[in-house]
Amino acid sequence: MINIISRAYLSKSVGGPKKVVDNLIKGLDLLGYPYIINKSLDCCGRLYIHDDACALAEAVKLPADIKIIAGPNLYVLPRHIPKEIDLSRVVYLQPSQWAKDFWTNFGFNRCPIEIWPTGIDTDDFKSGNGEKKFVLVYFKQREREELDFIKKTLERKNTEYVVLEYGYYKESDYKKMLDGAKYIVWLGRQESQGIALEEALASGVPALVCDVNRFGQWRAGKKEMAMFTEKENDYGNVTSAHYFDETCGIKIKDLKDFDGGVDLMNARYRSFSPRGYILNNLNLKKQSRELIEVYSKHFNLNYESGLSEQACSSGDWINNSRSRVFRARARDFLKSARVNLRNLLHEYK
Repeated sequence: MINIISRAYLSKSVGGPKKVVDNLIKGLDLLGYPYIINKSLDCCGRLYIHDDACALAEAVKLPADIKIIAGPNLYVLPRHIPKEIDLSRVVYLQPSQWAKDFWTNFGFNRCPIEIWPTGIDTDDFKSGNGEKKFVLVYFKQREREELDFIKKTLERKNTEYVVLEYGYYKESDYKKMLDGAKYIVWLGRQESQGIALEEALASGVPALVCDVNRFGQWRAGKKEMAMFTEKENDYGNVTSAHYFDETCGIKIKDLKDFDGGVDLMNARYRSFSPRGYILNNLNLKKQSRELIEVYSKHFNLNYESGLSEQACSSGDWINNSRSRVFRARARDFLKSARVNLRNLLHEYK
């Protein structure tokens, strides 16, 4: 049994952290592996703290028989973790090798790091029956000049396209666009996992990824950008698409190669098999099983023993309180209102 502690679980709004926990739960359901959600921290021997820093601070004070896995949606940078939190009995998760390397490069050595990406729901995102009419351009926090270059190149090649911008669409819009897309041009930031791109691949849509060359090759709000130092922004071992191979499409590191990339994708988009890559490497059952195996690797708690474990308490962690649930719903409402307002302003411009 696993006790999953997650604030994102309370939300109804779609987002990366929400996908991490929801897809883990879907995989556990497929495995038939028992779990509880936001119960008291000492409820059972396996504690997974997904995104709740307060829970982590309390969990490390528990008896040693409570084994703790934490992350990946807790802290952006290792220096954000308070020094007074003793992580010596914690295993921290990062979704990809480059994200792990980034943390270790910048001095993180307080506990082991395991690489664990969440699974992708290949029943929710699957190949559709729509007519393939256009190229879908996904734009996430890159320079507008880069987007303009891509649009002009596609227009010069008489390639019909639709632009979908991060923060200005609903998931239903994305699924509809994927159904009609020949392939997707991915112009995005560095991604520790890149769930949205993986959902496109699961939908059978190959990708032309315009990859990043350094961590700081992205544009967001001033507060978010100010979080990183010059040295962190110059870190070069990053990518927009860590989980990707030649069956998924092509990657380019320089927009000078975009012209040839479009020619190749226009000629060969039917020959790629991206869904197979996701089914083999990131399916729900496989990834949920891999998280369970972290307890075996680091804490000698094997898979089979967890199948019969029972919760020793019926108490709740504070995430299950009415006030926390109410606040989550309020945040969902405000987020939806902001998205709708941004869309109206975007259309007006």
